[in-house]
Amino acid sequence: MSVFDRVLNAARTTLRTVVLPEANDERVLRAAAQCCELAIAQPVLLGKPDDILAQAQRLSIDLGSCLIIDPETCTHRQRYIDTMVRKRQHRGMDETKATLALNDNVTFACLMVSEGDAHACVAGAATATATVVSNAMRYVGKREGEAIISSCFIMLTKPEHPVSDAMVIGDCALVIDPDAQELAAIAVATGETARQILNLKPQLAMLSFSTAGSAKHAAVSKVAKATTLARELRPHWRIVGEVQLDAAVIPELLSKKAPEQATDEPCNILIFPNLDAGNIGYKLIERFGGAQAIGPILQGLAKPVNDLSRGCSTDDIVRIVAVSASQVVD
Repeated sequence: MSVFDRVLNAARTTLRTVVLPEANDERVLRAAAQCCELAIAQPVLLGKPDDILAQAQRLSIDLGSCLIIDPETCTHRQRYIDTMVRKRQHRGMDETKATLALNDNVTFACLMVSEGDAHACVAGAATATATVVSNAMRYVGKREGEAIISSCFIMLTKPEHPVSDAMVIGDCALVIDPDAQELAAIAVATGETARQILNLKPQLAMLSFSTAGSAKHAAVSKVAKATTLARELRPHWRIVGEVQLDAAVIPELLSKKAPEQATDEPCNILIFPNLDAGNIGYKLIERFGGAQAIGPILQGLAKPVNDLSRGCSTDDIVRIVAVSASQVVD
């Protein structure tokens, strides 16, 4: 059984309610039907029930036990408006503005999660990442004690890859140029995501163009400082850094370049120094390396809200729904 098969099985044991606000998208409808068929979540589709059912019928999609909620007639609508005003009044939110804002399905979905009427939200198939993330931050908010909202990807790898089966990489979607403290926080959050969702033993690599001081530059110093801070936050984890990618995943190379940090296992969690490196890196792993990318998975929120690429497939949506279900903490 693969690492991700265990995620699917875990999702089946505690059926979570996951709201999908982009129900006018064919990929979302097909994904919702698959989630019902696989019993990995209870999907909730937002929109006019007649319109959604008519589209599903045209596409020969059996929505099975999917729930459909019309945001315009939902009995919780006034409660959501009250919550929006309470949370955003300091930014000028009033009932009139909240009523208008709630016409956006992603906003409505985030309020459902915030208010406990859904366990998680998955959006982004037809919505910009900035919209998904801003709504999540406004209405779901940070988890207590979290320093930063960040993201990671699960990469499902092949046997011939240096890290076989799965690894987790971050940040590849949100934080553009983290400082040392933010980079350490991203590292810890990504390690915790790997532990919670995949049950991986965290072995982190703080990536750089330098290994153990082989180059001198402010960018190298930042990663070295972040490594120190991350080790202080999680002293029982293996955190290698600063380190080049090849040394991080090939133990023989690390034993030559930094023998004091070497073991006979590759690092399974890769932390990129900035968003340029992270975004390019995950796409290289996916497009040239043939790995499957699941994400971006948002980290640090009080409750799960996850983003999708607008180029996502139905299978991508199903996987991120399973991940979102696995992020729920009772």
